Amino acid sequence: MSQTLTKEVIYTTSSQLGESVEIVDADWKDKYGLAVILRRHKKTFVQLNGVEITVSFTAYKLSMIRWIDDNHFLAATYESDKKNMFIVDLSGQLLHSFNGGEAFEEIVVGKEGIWVSYFDEGVFGNGISTEGLVLFDMTGNILLRYHSDLLNPNAIADCYALCKGGGTSVWIFPYTDFPLIEINSKERMSLTYPVPELLHGAKALCIRGKYAYFFDSYNSNEKMYQLKIGTQKPLLLGTVQGVLRGLGPSETNHFISISNNQEVALYQVINGDEYQYI
Repeated sequence: MSQTLTKEVIYTTSSQLGESVEIVDADWKDKYGLAVILRRHKKTFVQLNGVEITVSFTAYKLSMIRWIDDNHFLAATYESDKKNMFIVDLSGQLLHSFNGGEAFEEIVVGKEGIWVSYFDEGVFGNGISTEGLVLFDMTGNILLRYHSDLLNPNAIADCYALCKGGGTSVWIFPYTDFPLIEINSKERMSLTYPVPELLHGAKALCIRGKYAYFFDSYNSNEKMYQLKIGTQKPLLLGTVQGVLRGLGPSETNHFISISNNQEVALYQVINGDEYQYI
């Protein structure tokens, strides 16, 4: 079956004339719509489906936003010496806050909790970030520490990519050896799959059924590849510009991207074999 990569632009700042507006981060859920952090006049603002809401729970600039459900979202700052993760309702009211560690790299939210991965500065730093990957509940309590609590962990020196899997699982693509790892938070076990060297260093990952999609591996110049999990023959899907992040398996699209801090787009891989196991 032939594969097709489609793009849909869902937000742009070009229409906001007269103001210097930049997109800092964005999240998309089919059920909830678009959540965006914007930077205007050196301050950050939250916009939910085109409506700007007031947030005053931190003096620091916001850096990440993730939907939790239809009534709540998570916002985060890179400040590591303070509370840097915030659970907020749609009116902007702060419900919970906690410190999620230093040098966090990616955040993924599932029904099981909040997954936070870390750069090497955090893994080789101090505190909870040395675990490489941590699962928190919605109030900041620690549910799973990768290195300490997982029954069969591979070492994480830097968690290059993280994405939601089915059920209570997530997938990671860690430095230095770049195995593809599925982590089951309920069983505290992992499954590891070898990946061809061509895909090492990928900065974004999406898992759908028996296929993995990798974006911007070492020296690939923003190329996206498809790999049937457990095999060694990646398929080139095309070249994509921007900063990408893999979306969860319940979403129609595979990736969300931010280009030049001015555009948010969704990318979908048309691959009818994803869930054909027989």
